[in-house]
Amino acid sequence: MRIAFMAVLAVLFGAASLVHAQSLESTPSAAKLRYWASPDCINAGKYVGIDYARALEHAINKEPSGLAQLFRFTLSAGFDGGAGEAHCAILNGLLQRWGDRRFAHVLRVQPSRVRRAVIDAINYVLPNPGLKHSPFQETYSLAPH
Repeated sequence: MRIAFMAVLAVLFGAASLVHAQSLESTPSAAKLRYWASPDCINAGKYVGIDYARALEHAINKEPSGLAQLFRFTLSAGFDGGAGEAHCAILNGLLQRWGDRRFAHVLRVQPSRVRRAVIDAINYVLPNPGLKHSPFQETYSLAPH
């Protein structure tokens, strides 16, 4: 019985760490970003008045309005628990998909609290936190660390 319990815990913690520690080596597909958003981010978005699925679609299609809305979600009450962790991974994936310059261009016009929260969220999912050591220097420069 104890072995079965330990095996279940290992599976649960292993699944959670798949989202937490992300590599910068492979850019997640649009399908993977959508999968990470369901259902936690979508439900949390509804709770705070954000259509998370729609904003994500716009961000996947490289529309700045969608990305900006996802940035603002980072400071909302919905950014908590499973939704918060998935959102961090999604932001990191979008940074990879958009590229440093375009992502930073959208982030630059956000209030400083939003910029800091977004960079902290991305740092959360990196295996070695610290964007200053990453290829995303322009994004990293937008908030103090």
